Amino acid sequence: MPGNKNASRISSPASLEEYVKKFNDLNTIFDSLPDGVVVILDKNMNIATANKAIANMLQLPIENIIGKKSTSLFKEKIPGLSEVVMETIETRQSVRNYTIEICTISGEVHSFLVSTAIIEEIGNTDLGIVLILHDMSEITRLRKIALQMDRYGEVIGKSEPMKGIYALIESIKQYDSSVLILGETGTGKELIARAIHNASNRKNKPFVPVNCSALPDNLIESELFGHVKGAYTGAVSSRIGRFKVADGGTLFLDEIGTLPLDTQVKLLRALQEKIIEPVGSSHGVPIDIRIISATNRDLALLIAEKKFREDLFYRLKVLQIDLPPLRNRKEDIPLLVDHFITRLNRYYNKSIVGISPGAKEVLINHLWPGNVRELENVIEHAFILATGTLLEVKDLPFEIRHSEKDGTPPPPPQIDLNAEEEKIRRALLSAAGNRNKAAEMLNMHRASLWRKMREFRIDKKFGKTSP
Repeated sequence: MPGNKNASRISSPASLEEYVKKFNDLNTIFDSLPDGVVVILDKNMNIATANKAIANMLQLPIENIIGKKSTSLFKEKIPGLSEVVMETIETRQSVRNYTIEICTISGEVHSFLVSTAIIEEIGNTDLGIVLILHDMSEITRLRKIALQMDRYGEVIGKSEPMKGIYALIESIKQYDSSVLILGETGTGKELIARAIHNASNRKNKPFVPVNCSALPDNLIESELFGHVKGAYTGAVSSRIGRFKVADGGTLFLDEIGTLPLDTQVKLLRALQEKIIEPVGSSHGVPIDIRIISATNRDLALLIAEKKFREDLFYRLKVLQIDLPPLRNRKEDIPLLVDHFITRLNRYYNKSIVGISPGAKEVLINHLWPGNVRELENVIEHAFILATGTLLEVKDLPFEIRHSEKDGTPPPPPQIDLNAEEEKIRRALLSAAGNRNKAAEMLNMHRASLWRKMREFRIDKKFGKTSP
């Protein structure tokens, strides 16, 4: 029957030549692949066809690749590749993302992710294998460099969390995607934002920081988007906003969680359309900026409380960086201390050479609720009081010198610290994690303290000593 003949023709295996012809018919698509390399082998391990990317990876003209014996070619150019192919042949199973790393005579290291697949459509007379290579050399090189660094620009630290952040910055620096930086007060969110900007293609354009919490609600839109003359009482002339000042560069929005909802709507539109409207104007102004935002608050909680727009949250956090608190990277404290001493020596024209072992131990044991910013202030305090060439324990502030052995500071002083989060953290540390006691210190209801802890992303175990 005709139907049976058609079924027989469809189910019959294709020859290798037919499959190669299909591959070549799509060569425009395969040749457009920037990193992947596709190779088809016949039963004699000869390369039947390949895309252009193989020429760059093997550093050979394409005509010197097609038709050549793969075993000898791979052995010379990418040792280990033939073994992956042989494993595919012997097990009749594909290989996924196998890593091969080679070192050239000049010492240059190349890394490849290798995948293979068997072409089931080809009959038993031919051996059809697709080989795909993804060049990871540049990413691997940048990550290895980052893992050897003890600083990145003005960001200081050699701990594993910081090295991971350096590697992440290296990976994302060529992109313009929005970045959201999360971290406690004083962890250095603006320094990370500057490091991202300085590593990007926008480094020669402006970096404009904006502290959203410091802007009055009635002026915040004018500060961000600008205004035209007569837009409101007191607007005696037109003024460009921070968005336009940052045109071509990076706009850093710190404390993004404090923005009013109506401003969030306009910010979302600006991010989506890359157009702003100055206050009092009906004409859009095109902008070309990268947005980096930061917060020490729990945006998920603010979204649940209808204080932050969910669509804006996802627009801001295309990429996310979580900065560790200083208490989780204590091996960085000596590096930071040396950095601050060097800078203060230049500023005050002094010759402090370091810190005494006793003072160093006190600093490492302290829990640092104010993080790196607090450490910087402590070192400056000690620097000013120091009478010798070393910073001594006696030069440290009272609350640091009188911390408990586990680093717990004394009760918070009865003064306004101008930082609600820091007050809460200090109270929890002083109360050893007891929220009832901390609430009493702060003259705050326990439920209010719990809500504030969530808002400021303070772990419920914060301040508790280990058993």
